[in-house]
Amino acid sequence: PRLFFANRCEGISLHGITVQNAASWQLHPYFSKNVDFIDLEIRAPKDSPNTDAIDPEACDVVNIIGCRFSVGDDCIAIKSGKIDIGKRFKTPASRHTIRNCLMQFGHGAVTLGSEMAGGVNKVCLHDCLMRNTDRGLRIKTRRGRGEQGVIDDIVFENVVMERVGTPYVVNCL
Repeated sequence: PRLFFANRCEGISLHGITVQNAASWQLHPYFSKNVDFIDLEIRAPKDSPNTDAIDPEACDVVNIIGCRFSVGDDCIAIKSGKIDIGKRFKTPASRHTIRNCLMQFGHGAVTLGSEMAGGVNKVCLHDCLMRNTDRGLRIKTRRGRGEQGVIDDIVFENVVMERVGTPYVVNCL
């Protein structure tokens, strides 16, 4: 199970806590708006599968600021639904800001997808350190996402990658 799941909520703020060892995705806001994750520490063993730290899905206005990640899967995985949800709701993941974060030991520091049939736009990541991750920015999608599955306006600024296996990768399954 996920440690924290918020469905169609508005004005969520988690600040200054440690989250660790969920069996699945740790923090999962879903179709929510105005979500703030500030000064969090999110941990899972380096060899633990499916332990994404933060997976905002089809959310609008998400701030991830000053967080420290050390997990076995993706540090941040921005999603917008599988094919049926993307076609039905047509809701992109939009207006995400990620700044002053440390991302380490995950498969991907920041991953877009793979569930992104609604699209992803206006993501700005800046002033972050990625250390010992398999990938820096990973775009992960599959055939059939259709016209809603568009990725647009993704900005990386002042990002340092140390011992990152592949800084940028696109997978189309």
